[in-house]
Amino acid sequence: MTSLYTEKSIIGRLLTIFSSLFPAATRPTRHLLAWFFIAQLALESAPSVRCLFRQFLSKQTDASLNSYYRALGNGLVTDASIRQALALRALAIVPEALRQEPILLSVDDTTIAKWGKHFDGVGILYDHAKHDGRSYFNGHAFVSLTMSIPVIHENAGKPQIRHVAVPIGYVMSNGETSKLTIACQLLDEVMPILETRQVILLFDSWYAKRELLMHALSYPNLNVICNARRDTAIFELPTSTAGRRGRPPKYGRRLKLDESPVAPENYSFKMDGYLVAHRLVKTRIFGDRTVHAYVTLSKSGSRRLFFSTVDPMALHMSIAWQESKALRDTSSRLMTFYPLKLYKLRWGIETNYYEQKMFWELGSYKVRTKTSIEHMLNLTNAAHALMKILPYEDKRLQAYRDKSSQEFRRELSQQIQKEVFFATLVSKAQSSINSSALLKALQALAWGDETAA
Repeated sequence: MTSLYTEKSIIGRLLTIFSSLFPAATRPTRHLLAWFFIAQLALESAPSVRCLFRQFLSKQTDASLNSYYRALGNGLVTDASIRQALALRALAIVPEALRQEPILLSVDDTTIAKWGKHFDGVGILYDHAKHDGRSYFNGHAFVSLTMSIPVIHENAGKPQIRHVAVPIGYVMSNGETSKLTIACQLLDEVMPILETRQVILLFDSWYAKRELLMHALSYPNLNVICNARRDTAIFELPTSTAGRRGRPPKYGRRLKLDESPVAPENYSFKMDGYLVAHRLVKTRIFGDRTVHAYVTLSKSGSRRLFFSTVDPMALHMSIAWQESKALRDTSSRLMTFYPLKLYKLRWGIETNYYEQKMFWELGSYKVRTKTSIEHMLNLTNAAHALMKILPYEDKRLQAYRDKSSQEFRRELSQQIQKEVFFATLVSKAQSSINSSALLKALQALAWGDETAA
């Protein structure tokens, strides 16, 4: 029945799009994996391969369940290759006019609770977001990477720059390899693709450690904006020792967040209700590099520390065209504080976690081995990522740019179900004289489509 889906149909176009994520695989393998993605969209979930096969795939293709297992386990279809294909796909939708705009990378980790204890890598984890006295739970931890890319968005008839947060993929953290090492691995996968771009890496205070910082800054086109622990040692720039004997000092006087020169009277900027102070400093986690330090002061008196290696005056950003008012309304006098505003774009990775767990059943996997778990998560992530990319990649789908990826998936699901119905109708009409098959097909349409019902 697959021959009934033409290149102009939604299913035919999706088969071509999804197949391109696996360039190293053979054509039959790419075809099976593309149908696997379409089944995810049609059923709006992916609890297991067996479930997708029983409810959808067995009715649309002649392949067996084992054929799909073999395709998913194909050695040429690696998680790294999927992540790199998504990064290339995301980069391709950046308009020519925005090729000088920086690409923002965000790295973070998330957890998924699992009841069973027979999964590879499962362990007792701590969730800092819970405040119910049950912060420890049994589950998996994953490190992921998100790429925020600039695209042109029409707002009230005026073109503006919007940053689309495309999730690139996951790697499980099972205690054998540190999360910092995994973060470095994810960077190494995408940075060769971005070697001609200005790239900024965003992460929270847990990742502000020397291992990741030194690895990230080894790339000449990569800068870092990060939150840091408030007890991180920061120092004034060393004073000149010209005319004096001895080795010049690496660091000046140590600074404290609650003392001068970062005392309240030195906070010269206000952002989101916080007072912000800025100073060029040195700190051991960045080695000999001079960095911008930002200290925010809340109304309650709490302080947070941020670091940036970005020279604000060297940013290639079209500020006046930004969709975000916070980014757009920045005068040349306040450009020093612009990196701190860019840090807010890191929230895109948290939004992706919420969407995938809430609407894409990210934690519903039932496979047990580490390789299979990572594979299922990266395939689910790829489906979610493509829902963000396709409206900018295909002009016929640009009406969905202002909709969430969940709304877009729902629209695709309905169109897939309609095409499956009509393909079933044509197939049964050509091969069966018994009207019961046609009645069942009509019932399937009525159950899946309120308009037809």
